[in-house]
Amino acid sequence: MVASTGFCVLRSRDSIDSRYLFQFTKSKTFINNLVKVAKGASYPAVSNADVYGTYIPLPSVETQRKIANELDTVYELSQLHKHQIEELDQLIKSVFYEMFGDPIRNEHGWEKKSISEISIINPNKSELGNLNDDTLVSFIQMNSVSETGEIDSGQTREYPEVRTGYTYFRENDVLFAKITPCMENGKGAVARNLFNGIGFGSTEFHVLRPIEHLTDSEWLYRLTSLPDFRINAEKNMTGSAGQKRVPASFFDKFSVGLPPLALQQEYKKIVNQIESQKFLVRQSIDETQRLFDSLMSKYFDD
Repeated sequence: MVASTGFCVLRSRDSIDSRYLFQFTKSKTFINNLVKVAKGASYPAVSNADVYGTYIPLPSVETQRKIANELDTVYELSQLHKHQIEELDQLIKSVFYEMFGDPIRNEHGWEKKSISEISIINPNKSELGNLNDDTLVSFIQMNSVSETGEIDSGQTREYPEVRTGYTYFRENDVLFAKITPCMENGKGAVARNLFNGIGFGSTEFHVLRPIEHLTDSEWLYRLTSLPDFRINAEKNMTGSAGQKRVPASFFDKFSVGLPPLALQQEYKKIVNQIESQKFLVRQSIDETQRLFDSLMSKYFDD
């Protein structure tokens, strides 16, 4: 096997367990020591000599194996929890198809409507009227939205700071990343827990607002996150490579079968139940990560 010149190869000796050595290379002590000696302005790098000259705590091989086993066990538990999250995300998609079928083929024969007929596209901030200048609103950057529907709405700005130059939305609007590669990667979410129910954010979002008595925000978001939806959106992108975007006109062209609102709301209840399970699993992931970090500090960073 060969490796890029960007790698440094370490081969363990009889006095060191290879898994123990691998875990040490992920420790803060090892990384911080190398950061201090890295050279280069644009692409800082360390030499093989820098790596080989780093000291490592070296208990008996038997103790090293026990430490490696303990760290491996905690790491594998963390990976198991992450796999559970992936399965729950897949379950949400499976339930969508089970309840609604393929929205493009429209097997249920529901009336077909364009996205712009079943949602308000990019609502105008003029509806805010004379909002007080000291009003705090949520500020959502592109990196505050995940590819699986999570959104961090904790950052706030005063209204005058964001009144111009940013995209406006409000509670329960759907955010859809329109620029490549965020769009293809699936970035989007329902805007929830907004400060004062108002949000501003990246200009690279399209905003889809569900229409009362017609569409539900959860159903609308899950629809826009489907692979077929994103593929069709990609085909309609305009602009140069690296700066391609989905135009608002795409939502006038793309039509789907519109299920009854009651069925959409039933789906929302199921999703909420699954999201509650995901929340508990995420808590387990955080706890496992804290345990792993504590053990790494105990064995390598003290």
